[in-house]
Formats: sequence, structure tokens, C-alpha cells
Amino acid sequence: MHMFKKSIKNSREAFIILSILTFFFSGQVALTIYVDSSFLKETISKTPSLSQTNLWSDPEHMVGAVYTFASLLTILGLLYSTRILRKIGNYRWTLTLFILHALLLLGLSIFESGWLILPMFMIESALISILYFNFDIFLERYSNDKDTGVIRGAFITIGSLAWLIPPMIAGRIVEQSGYSLLYFSGAIMIIPIIALLMRYLSDFQDMKYADAPLLPTKKIVRENPNIWYGLASSLALQFFYAWMIIYMPILLHDHIGFGWDEIGLMLTFALTAFVIFPSPAGWLADKVIGEKELLVLGFIIMGVSSLMIPIFAVATTSFIAWTLLLFAGRTGASLVDSMNEIYFFKQIDAHNAGLIGYYRRMRPLALIAAPNDRKCIP
Repeated sequence: MHMFKKSIKNSREAFIILSILTFFFSGQVALTIYVDSSFLKETISKTPSLSQTNLWSDPEHMVGAVYTFASLLTILGLLYSTRILRKIGNYRWTLTLFILHALLLLGLSIFESGWLILPMFMIESALISILYFNFDIFLERYSNDKDTGVIRGAFITIGSLAWLIPPMIAGRIVEQSGYSLLYFSGAIMIIPIIALLMRYLSDFQDMKYADAPLLPTKKIVRENPNIWYGLASSLALQFFYAWMIIYMPILLHDHIGFGWDEIGLMLTFALTAFVIFPSPAGWLADKVIGEKELLVLGFIIMGVSSLMIPIFAVATTSFIAWTLLLFAGRTGASLVDSMNEIYFFKQIDAHNAGLIGYYRRMRPLALIAAPNDRKCIP
């Protein structure tokens, strides 16, 4: 066992290992995340005691409620993550969560009852944000502020590469074999992540992690004024992601009429924006323009493309038109995402675990708000 483990020698090697880990993890998340909402909707419909409840008018409303409860669990988990880091360390906490993550995905592939699937999905969904928080701790420990733009830009690009093919594979698997094989495949993808963690990060040296209160105090805001602009921007971006992840697949599949194979191809093309733009944008932010200008440009592109969705839903069913619209939205989102990461993480380092927790809490907060806004679905 001792021969299996290998210590990381320098920041370059750490970046390579963390990039590989992120690649596998992002690939697993991308494999299931765009079909999750449809899977939940189908599960609820097949569980009479859930689908006939008077609390929600239809399965789509219940899907939104499931994401809301999952987000509350995420916030709770992030609130306690800093305390857990201080007690057992980031390596043990990350390893434990990945093992649990694999077991939950396996459970989603085996069970059929909504009474089992819904709580398992809520926990599994919460683990995704917490694990990305843990990766932030690893990456910040091995990086420095002067290279944040280049490092974060490259890190986002590598993670985004992992998002390209899985949606297309997921569409094919669901069309031919159903959801069970898809979630089983996701569980299998966790195995190399666990192996890499145990080999390279078992001797990770934790820093002294600083906590943060549930809500930001005047003192925290005064001491970190620039951070709050990044948090507000991140919340807006995460709302866009939440809406696209929960309701765009339902809109395209159930209301527009595209098959999962077509949706997979659309998403694969659209997600290339996250491969094309973050790395050069990170270089521009460090060397030429600055994060704020690129951030504004990204929001403009993202906003215009979002406003076009209800128009497209009524006016066209063209595969190419929808693909280009999704690509435009992801182009704006890729700029906002990379600039947010660079701007925020230039302000902090790994010991600011509480502030990183605020940043990663934007995703579950957006997932609480997004299910209550369904105006673009006809």
C-alpha cells in the first residue's frame, strides 16, 4: 500500500493531478446532469403515491421542488464543510464524499420507487457542489495569485473538455437502454477518481481554515469589498445554469419534440464554448483587458440569448437554430464563468475556506430560485 502512494512534488505536478481529477469528475457530472430532470419527472410519474399528491399540480412542479430541497441540503453541507475540514482534513472528506457519491449513483441505477430515488438524488446533487468546493481547496493550496488567470482559465478549459462528449453519450444510452445504465456508468466513472485521490493526495497538507458566519457581516464585507461583486455575478450565472439544467432539457424533449440523441448533439456543440474561450479569456484578463470588461460582455451575450428562448419555442423547431442559440448562451456563460473564477480567487487563498463556501453557495441558492420561474416553457 505504501508503494502505491506517491507524494506530489511541486505545483506543476499538483495542477496535472487536479486537472485529471476534475476531468473525470466533470465527465461524470456531465453524463447525468442534463437528463436528471427528465429522469425525476419519469420516476414521479411512475410512482402513483407521488404523482397523485395534491401538493404539486404536475410532475414538473415536483421536479422543481426536488431541486429546491437538494439545494437546501447543499447549503447545509457547505456550512459545515469548514468545520469538517478542520477535523478530518480535505483529503479524507473528499474521499468519503466520492465513495458516497458512487454508492448513490449505483442506487439510482438499481431502485425504481420514487420514495427511494428522490432522497438519494437530493443527496447526490448536493455532493456535486460540495466536491467542487473541495477541489477549490486543493487548487488554491497549490497556486499563487499572480498566475490565477492562467491557472483558472486552463483549469476551466480542462474541466470543460470533459463536458463535451458525455451529453451525446447520455442521449444515446437513454434512447437505447434507459436511465439505469446511465447512472450505473456514472458510478463506474468514480472509481479512477478514488484511485487517484488515494495515490497522490493522501498526504495533502491542510492549512488553518478560516470559518465564516451563515450570513456576511459588515466586518467581512468591509474587509473583502471586491469579493461581494464576484458573489453577485456568480449568483446570476448560476441562475442561468440552473434554469438550463432543469428545464431546457424538458423544454427541448417534451415540448419542442427533439429526441435525446439530438439534444445530446446540441449540448455537445454548445459546450465547446467552454473549451474555446476560458483559456484565452484568462490570458487576456491577466495581460491585456481585465476581468470586469470581459464579464460585462459575457452577461450581454448570455442575456440576449436567454431572451430569445421563448421566441424560438414558438417560432421554430430547427435543430440548427436551437444549437446555435445554445452555443451563443454558453459563449456568454463561459466568459462570465471564467472571469468570476479569476476575479474571486485572486482575492483569497486556501485558508479562506469560509469565503470559498460563500462562493459555492451561489449554485444551490440559484437552484432554489430557478424552479419557481418557468415562464419560458410553453
